[in-house]
Amino acid sequence: YNHKYSCPIPPKENNLAVEIKAGVKAYKK
Repeated sequence: YNHKYSCPIPPKENNLAVEIKAGVKAYKK
């Protein structure tokens, strides 16, 4: 982590206990 970043470190309460599968895995070049 760097002091130049504008966003703070998120608190541990923001972590989820479940896995979220999102996004596109099958892409073409």
